[in-house]
Parts: sequence; C-alpha cells; structure tokens
Amino acid sequence: MESWNEQLKTKILESEFSIKEISDKTKIPTKFIEAIKKADFKNLPAEIFAKSQIERLFKFLGIDPSEALKDYEEFISPPEIISEEPSVDKKLNFQNLLNNLNFPSVSNSYLKYGGILFISIILMFLVFDITDDEETYLLDNQEKESTLEPSEIKNQDLLISFSEETSSNEYPINNDLFSKDEIIDDMSPKDLIRKIEIVIKGESWVVVFDKNERLIYELMQTGSYELSGISPLRFKIGYAPATNLYIDDQKISFSRAIKGASNYAHFWVNEANKVESIRD
Repeated sequence: MESWNEQLKTKILESEFSIKEISDKTKIPTKFIEAIKKADFKNLPAEIFAKSQIERLFKFLGIDPSEALKDYEEFISPPEIISEEPSVDKKLNFQNLLNNLNFPSVSNSYLKYGGILFISIILMFLVFDITDDEETYLLDNQEKESTLEPSEIKNQDLLISFSEETSSNEYPINNDLFSKDEIIDDMSPKDLIRKIEIVIKGESWVVVFDKNERLIYELMQTGSYELSGISPLRFKIGYAPATNLYIDDQKISFSRAIKGASNYAHFWVNEANKVESIRD
C-alpha cells in the first residue's frame, strides 16, 4: 500500500495542475506545498496553520489526511527522556566484583582479610564520591533558582491551543487573547501602546507578537479587526496581497518583507513605523 506522501505525489500528477496553480486555488504558499509533499514538517508554519494546510491540500486532491496528520503529530511530540542512574550501576558493579572473588581459594588468612579491608575502603570512597556529586548537583540547582530573575518567569512562552472547525470554509479566530488592562500591567514608563488595525479581504492568516514576544493576536478569517500592543511589534502574514495593516491610523507598507512567490511576510514594526524584514 502506498504511503500518504506517495499518494499525494500521484494525485498532484493526475490533477494536471502545477504547484503554482494548486497554490492559487488553495491559498497555500508553494513552499509549504513542497514541504508537505516531502514530509518536511520542520519547514511548515505554526502547528495550527500547518494542520489546516495539510487538511486543505488533501481535501482539494481528494485524499484522506489522517495518516499525514498522524505523522505530523509524532513529529511535533517531545522525545521521551530516558533517565540514567549512575549510582545504581556503580553499586551493581561492586556487587559483581564481590561475587566474583573466590575467597575459599586463598589459603593465607591475612591475604583474605587484607583483601576484604581493601575492597571496603574502595567501596567507602566511592560511596562518599557519589554523595558529594549529589550534594554538588543540589547546590548548583539552588544557586540557579536563587538567581532567576522575575522577568524571566513572567516572559515564559504562552501556550495557546484551540480546535479548528472542519464543517465550513471559515476558520476560528481568537481575537481577545489579552485585554488592554493586562498589557498596561506589563508596561514600563517608556513603553508605547500602539493601535493596530488588520483588514483581510481574502483567505489569509495573521499572527501578532508584542515587545515581549507575547502572542497577542491570531486569526484566519476575512474581516476587519482592531487591537492594541506594545512596540516593537512582530507580524507573520500568510498571504500578503489579501492583507492591509494600519498602526495608529497609518498604513504600513511591508512589500519588502514578502518572501518571493509564496506571498508570505515576516517582519518587525518599530515605534517609528519602520518595517524590518525577518529571515525565516
């Protein structure tokens, strides 16, 4: 039985559409179609967008996406961590050493007791060495915890998960991730809250991060949306021609940040509304 990516390649050939034509019809950037075809998941966008693009591409070609989504879930799942216990291994090695000694074959009692004493000294030394390693490890952890800055704790990544609706062509949005009061609480005296307006006139997706790399907005639906954030602001836009961006009522031109034929854009906007492209 063919694997899902072999089926995908076959269906693309049978459709007689080029990758560019499929991209135009599905609104999926060509580089993401190529990545899905090769099962190159590391070059896909954020999880929620990657899954929707896999489902949209497979639906367009009439293929069941379940196996591809299963492989993608395995790719993004964290690896299992195998813990090691060196102290247990050392104790087992010493036990094997004692078991392998053939004391009855030693005719001289002095050699016998001397050997026992020698092994006991080595055993005590290694036990103290293991204890010292454990104490050093605990002290290092305590020092790291005591020097941890409050700002490092505040700026931990926010994990936001939500499910997609597959019964319609529109995708869910979450446009109230942070209230204005929450943004003000994290501001310093020099921070500036910017008024942001996003207008989407076709199929596209937009993700917005504020000064502290905090996700403040993400959407995948046609419409006009207003929000606030602390400069500088970082934007990811899936299909630039369908998206207009205004900050403090000034239209922002980000054409230089568009990545070739994919029409994907990734850029910063600073306090002076200057756009700086980001290389993915």
